[in-house]
Amino acid sequence: MSYKKAEPAGAGIAGQAKTPMTTMTSLMRRTPAVSENAVDSTPRHLGWLMLTALGIGATIGAGIFVMPGRIAEKAGPAGILSFVVTGFVFLFVGICYERFSRAVPHGVSAYSYVYHSVGEIFAWIVAFGLFLEYSFGASAVAIGWSQYLKKAFNYSLPPFLMGPTHDGGHFQFGINVVALCVVAVVTLILVFGGVSKSAKLNFLLVCLKCALLTVFILAGLRHMHPVYWQPFMPMGVKGVLEGAAIAVFPYVGFDALYTFARESKSLRDTRLSTYLCIGLVAFLYVVVMAIATALAPAIVGGHINPLFKGNEASAPLASLLVAAGEGWCGQLIAAGAVVGIFNVLLVLSMGGPRIFRNMAEDGLLPPVFERTRNGNPTVGVILNGVVVGLMAGFVPFEDVSDIMVLGTLVAFVFVCLGAMRLKLVHPLVAVTGAIGCTVLAFNLNILVLQVYCITCPLGLIIYFLYGRKHSKLAGVS
Repeated sequence: MSYKKAEPAGAGIAGQAKTPMTTMTSLMRRTPAVSENAVDSTPRHLGWLMLTALGIGATIGAGIFVMPGRIAEKAGPAGILSFVVTGFVFLFVGICYERFSRAVPHGVSAYSYVYHSVGEIFAWIVAFGLFLEYSFGASAVAIGWSQYLKKAFNYSLPPFLMGPTHDGGHFQFGINVVALCVVAVVTLILVFGGVSKSAKLNFLLVCLKCALLTVFILAGLRHMHPVYWQPFMPMGVKGVLEGAAIAVFPYVGFDALYTFARESKSLRDTRLSTYLCIGLVAFLYVVVMAIATALAPAIVGGHINPLFKGNEASAPLASLLVAAGEGWCGQLIAAGAVVGIFNVLLVLSMGGPRIFRNMAEDGLLPPVFERTRNGNPTVGVILNGVVVGLMAGFVPFEDVSDIMVLGTLVAFVFVCLGAMRLKLVHPLVAVTGAIGCTVLAFNLNILVLQVYCITCPLGLIIYFLYGRKHSKLAGVS
């Protein structure tokens, strides 16, 4: 994408000596919404149905099969409220996203929106957070997929080939060969299949996944014991908020929907898919959480029920059905998780490279990331596959599953602030979304905050060494 030669606010005069003030204003330079000279050859082939499926495909998968157990561990039956809280916050964030899709039609995701509304340095921070979201998230999903495959088909491999673990608090090295293989398969699908085929495959997987969730709901309704909902809030409001912070994991795919905004057939399709995605996802998660916590008590003898603890990929929904006497349904749900988690991995792997593409178009990354093949940014897809494969193969699940959440919340905060700055939404909408995301962020594990404080400065080094000098806005005069 090219930019009109118009001086951005605060730009220095050509040839003028740099001062701290001009340096600061260069960090705050912003992109125009649409340049008169901008040429966008991106095909517009995704209608509201496909866009909604892409959003649902990224949000209903690993989260709905894994997170109910973790959230019940934090909040007990009040985990139902955790999903309601997170859905409420994301509704305001979604309004900001939808309004940005009108103001910045050539943008993709939070990165473009923040670049246009807040400034370049913040756009880079958001992009780095999105990189964490897609790479760590896809890695966690790949690890979960490998464990569900093992449970569904009851095969065994030497422990070394099942991946690294924390056994008794001690790290044990291993290689998760199954996770590496599934990442390789997804990468090949995206490189050779193209975006259109990938979107159609995603739609079919979403339909199958929703059918399997319907099986869980119908089977679970026969064995519900509302008495297990007492006490409803055993960990209090703090537990609900901690559960809500973890519940961000299922919703992170919402941003993936907007990495495809440039490929939407119309603004109406984008708007409709936004609210359908948020509404359907919130409904399904609340229903599934309500049934899961009514199939077994969250607290047994003053301790967390083992069904809601242990390995992150222990398939809590399948285990709950088996414990309730629905063995065949439990096995079917395990097999469904294999399908659903593959679907999430596919969508997450499609999203990250599109962030790279837009950054390259803005000059913040080398031009090689702009090149596409069948609609997919090839180099970005391959690089994404390498990074995701390394983390999925050599890093334990618990070390990567939560980090993606913080990067997402940071991006959402800046999107809300940017929408307020441009007066795209009512200030109350933006403030509610920003404060809600901030509260959720500070209810994450403290280790997640510490890791982000270390990795974010490392990402900024790349910006100052390459992006700031090669930014297309740096040459605007």
